[in-house]
Amino acid sequence: MVALLLVVALLGPRVDLTTPNSRPALPVELDAHIAESEGRYHDIVAGTEKYLHWHAEPHAQTPLSVVYLHGFSASRQETAPLSENLAKHLAANLFATRLTGHGRKHPDAMSEGSVQRWLEDGYEALAVGEAIGERVVLLGVSTGATIATWLAAQAPEQLAALVLISPNFGPADSGARALLWPWGEQLAKLVTGERRSWHAQNPLQHRYWTTSYPTESLLPMMGLVELITPELLASVEVPVLVIYSPLDQVVDPQATERAFQQLASPIKQLTAYTDARDPGQHVLAGRVLSPDSTEAVEQIIEQFLHQKVSWATALNAD
Repeated sequence: MVALLLVVALLGPRVDLTTPNSRPALPVELDAHIAESEGRYHDIVAGTEKYLHWHAEPHAQTPLSVVYLHGFSASRQETAPLSENLAKHLAANLFATRLTGHGRKHPDAMSEGSVQRWLEDGYEALAVGEAIGERVVLLGVSTGATIATWLAAQAPEQLAALVLISPNFGPADSGARALLWPWGEQLAKLVTGERRSWHAQNPLQHRYWTTSYPTESLLPMMGLVELITPELLASVEVPVLVIYSPLDQVVDPQATERAFQQLASPIKQLTAYTDARDPGQHVLAGRVLSPDSTEAVEQIIEQFLHQKVSWATALNAD
């Protein structure tokens, strides 16, 4: 009986780690494609929808493009206007995506997310970036940085640099790894309940983040973390900038440091930043939680691009 129970426990359901088999094919009319795909949902919070901004003329490719991937339960407003300012100063087109289930009013929308769907969102964002720029600066925050790291390991030819802010290579709560165990969803619901809810720090965060979602939404977040293995990190060879806080209360700073050491890129920089206003020291820039440090974080990124990445030195910043 004990052996049978052990087998049942070990063979219990786990988070699905299926990854996409291929990149999406995009139509020529990107604006119409994005409008149509977002138009399928009638409950998207204004300001969180996928966003394509042409630097100069519409449909004119720029030497660089900036692609922004937001974090778990957040939206593109998470660090805004960081990516907008960066794109402007690099004379670059910008695309900021919306991960499946995020930025919506439906209380259970986040349960639509999965490892595969969020990586497909990342693939689509990168494909848009490749269509609007000759080279792509991929900027990911928190779990968006987890997705960005996985994308960089797929060796996209047009990826010029990878910028990771507060990357989620492991939550600060070590107990989160239980989500990866057999019956992880059932265990999480036993501990947390059917929903996980938290209080926003201000009205803007309440508007642009999802502050209450089904507990099972946490599983694919940890599934993405599980994909970032030492072997995957060792395959990332593009220039990488990591900006993090050693005081981060949301993700594990030591996991960030370990992952940085495992990156194979010959051009990489780890920058500790502790001047953000966010009490959790996780959202290091942006008008919502850390408005005073947006410019400083942007300068760190621009300095890295111009000093460490050869193609950027010839660009004239605005």
